[in-house]
Amino acid sequence: MENKENLNEQLKVSLQKIRQQISELDMLDSHNKRSQELFTALFISSPIGIFIVQDSIFVDVNPQFEKMIGLSKAELQGTNPLNLVVPENRNHVKKNAIKMLKGYPTPPYEYRVIQKGGNIKWIMETVTSIQYLGKPATLGNFMDITERKLTEEALRESQEHYWDLFENANDLIYIHNLKGRFTSINKNAEQISGYTREEALQLGFLDVVAPEDTETAGTTIVRDIFKGRIPTYELDIITKSGGRVPLEIRPRLLYKNGKPYAVQGIARDITERKLMENQLRATNQRLLDIIEFLPDATFVIDQNQKVIAWNRATEVMTGINKKNIIGHGEYAYAIPFYGYPRPMLLDLITASDEDINEHYKEVRREGESLYTEIFAPGVYDGEGAYIWVKASPLFDTDGNRVGAIESIRDISQRKHFEEQLRYLSLHDKLTGLYNRNYFEEEIRRLESGRFSPTGMLVCDVDGLKLVNDTLGHDAGDKLLISVARVIEKCFRADDMVARVGGDEFAVIMLRTSDAVVEAACQRVREAVDKYNSNNPDVPLSLSIGFAVRNDPSLNMHEVFQAADNNMYREKLHRRQSARSAIVKTLMKALQARDFQTEGSATRIQELVVILGERIGLPTHRITDLRLFAEFRDIGKVGISDNILFKPGPLSQEEVFEMQRHPEIGHRIALSAPDLVPIADWILKHHEWWNGKGYPLGLKEEEIPLECRLLAIADAYDAMTSNRPYRKSMNKDEAICELNRFAGIQFDPYLVNLFIEIIENADV
Repeated sequence: MENKENLNEQLKVSLQKIRQQISELDMLDSHNKRSQELFTALFISSPIGIFIVQDSIFVDVNPQFEKMIGLSKAELQGTNPLNLVVPENRNHVKKNAIKMLKGYPTPPYEYRVIQKGGNIKWIMETVTSIQYLGKPATLGNFMDITERKLTEEALRESQEHYWDLFENANDLIYIHNLKGRFTSINKNAEQISGYTREEALQLGFLDVVAPEDTETAGTTIVRDIFKGRIPTYELDIITKSGGRVPLEIRPRLLYKNGKPYAVQGIARDITERKLMENQLRATNQRLLDIIEFLPDATFVIDQNQKVIAWNRATEVMTGINKKNIIGHGEYAYAIPFYGYPRPMLLDLITASDEDINEHYKEVRREGESLYTEIFAPGVYDGEGAYIWVKASPLFDTDGNRVGAIESIRDISQRKHFEEQLRYLSLHDKLTGLYNRNYFEEEIRRLESGRFSPTGMLVCDVDGLKLVNDTLGHDAGDKLLISVARVIEKCFRADDMVARVGGDEFAVIMLRTSDAVVEAACQRVREAVDKYNSNNPDVPLSLSIGFAVRNDPSLNMHEVFQAADNNMYREKLHRRQSARSAIVKTLMKALQARDFQTEGSATRIQELVVILGERIGLPTHRITDLRLFAEFRDIGKVGISDNILFKPGPLSQEEVFEMQRHPEIGHRIALSAPDLVPIADWILKHHEWWNGKGYPLGLKEEEIPLECRLLAIADAYDAMTSNRPYRKSMNKDEAICELNRFAGIQFDPYLVNLFIEIIENADV
C-alpha cells in the first residue's frame, strides 16, 4: 500500500515536470517565431546584400543581393556561391569560409564578383555560422565597395605620383580628420587661403568657411559623405586677409582598414565662373529686356508650362499686365487670345501633326520651330485680330529643353490687303462687278456641274469711245459705273453680273427660260430710259443680246457667243443714233459752258462772215464758216474747268492739255452728221502761218482758208474783250498786234484785208 502511494507521488511529480517542459517549449517556440519574423523583415528590407549558404549552395538571398549581383533568387538558388567569384579570388573566399566554420573570428574580407552582365564588382563580405532549418548554414552579407576599391587601386597605382599631384594640382586639396581639423593642405590651398600649411593645421574646416555656409559644410556634406556619396557643393571660404573666395568642393571619406578616418576634399576656385555666371545672369536679364521691347508680342514659358516672360507688346495686344500672368500655367496664357484655356503653338512643338491639326488648321514646321496664322478673337478688348505665330523651343547650354518662346504679330492689315487682292482678282476694280476671270470660272463650273437651263445676256455700251475721246476717261469711267448699277439692279441676287470687257457686260441667269431672260432684257432697257430721264448730261445707250442654253449638249461658250452675236446685230442698228445723241448732248454742254464773254460767238461769226464775203466765198461756204465759228471750240468740253477758267497764265502741262481740244473737237464732229463738213477745220483751227501752231504743224497754204480766216477774227475778238487775267485792248492796240503777228501766226494778206474792213466799219 505504501509503495503504491509512493509511486503515485512520483507520477505526479513527473507529470508536473512534463507540463513545465511543454510550457517552456511553447514559450521558446513563440520566441523563435518572433525572432524568425524579425529576421525575415530585416532580411528583406536590409540595404546590405544578405545570403544564406547551406551545403555549399545558395538557399536564400535578399532583394539587395539580387540587385547587386543582377540575378534573381530563382537563378541563384541551388548554385555554388563560388561561381560568382572571380577565379583569382576563390581561394581567398574559401579560406575565410573554412576559418569561420572552425569557429575562428572572421573580420570583413574583400573579393571580386561577376555580375550577370559580366561587370566586375568589388565586395566587402562578412560571414557567420547559423542554424537554418535545423542544419548548420552560413549567413553572409556584403557591400558593394567597387567605387572605393577603384579609388584605392588608382591611388596605389599612382602612389609615387601622389604627392606631386597633391602638391602641384591646380585645385585646392585638403584633408581633415573626422572632427574637422586639417591634417594637410596643398600649395594651391596655401596660396588661395593665405594660410601656411603649419597655420592651417591649427584650424578646423569650419573655421575658414563663410558663416552662411557652415550649415552646408557641417551638416549636409557630412551626412552625404557618410552615406557613401561623393557630392559636389559650392561655398565661400574666408581667407587669412579677410577676403572671400567661392569654391566648388567635392569631399569624400578616406578609409583605413575599412573604416573612415578622414575627409579629403578637392576644391576649385570658381571666382571666374561665378563672374561668368553673374555676367550670364546679366545677359539673361538683357535678353529679357530685349524680349520686353520687341515689337512683336512675345512670351516665354518654362518646362512646367509656367509663364516666365510677357513683354509689353503682349500686354498691349491682350490687355493683361505681366504681373497678372507671370507664374501662371495650365494654358492660362491662351485665355487672352482665344477666350478659354487651350494649347497654344509653343505647347505643341513636340506634338504629332495629328495633335497639332486638332488646334490649328495650317502649321508649317521648319526645324524645331512651328509657324501658323490664325484669328485670335480675344485680343484688343475682344475686337480680335489675325495673327502670325512662331513658336520655338528653348535649350540650356547642355542642350536640355528648358522651355519655349512664342512670338505673335498682328497681320490684320496684311490679311485685309490679301482679302482685297482676292476680291480684286475676282471683281472688276472700276465697277465692283465680277470680272472676266470669275466669269470664265463660272462658265467652267456650269459645264462640269449638273445641267439646268441657263440664260446669258451680253450688254455693250454704245458710244463709250466717243465719251472717252471727248470728255475724257474719267467721264467714260463714270458712265461705266452707271451702266453697272443700272444692270445690277435689274437682276436677282443669284444671277451673276460681270464686266467682261472694256465696254461689255454679261449676265448669267440660272434655272431660267427664254421668256424670263427676254423679260430681263426689257427691264434693262426700261432702266436705261429711266436713267437718261434723270441724268441728261451724257445719255446712256446699251446694245443687248441674249441666248438660253436649253440643250445640255450646247456648251456655255457657245451660248455666250450666240448672245454676243445677237448683241452686235442690235448694235449695228443703234450705233449712229447713239453717237448722234451724245454729240447733241455735248453741243448743249458747250452752250451751257460759255467760257467766252457774252456775245463773243456772235461777234466772231459776224467778223469771219464779213471777211469771207470780202474774199468772195460762195454762200454754202459762208454757211459752213458760220457753223465753224460756232463749234470751233467744241473740243473744250473735254478740258477741265480748272484750266479753261484759270485766272492767270497756264503752266506748260496745262498748255499741253489745252492743246488737245482741236483733236477732241475733230472726233466729236466726225460723230455728228451736221458737223462732219467742218470736222477738218476744227482739227486745224489753231495752226500758224509759220508752221509753229498745233496739232499738225501746218504752214501757209497748207492751212485751210476757213481756218486762216477764223484765226484772225478770233484773235481780234479775244484782244478786244475782257478776260479773267487781263483787261481788253482798244481797236488800235489790237490792230497793232495783228500787224505784229502777220506772217507769223496769221496769213499776212488776210490780215491786211481784215484791218481795212475794221478801220472802215463800226466794229
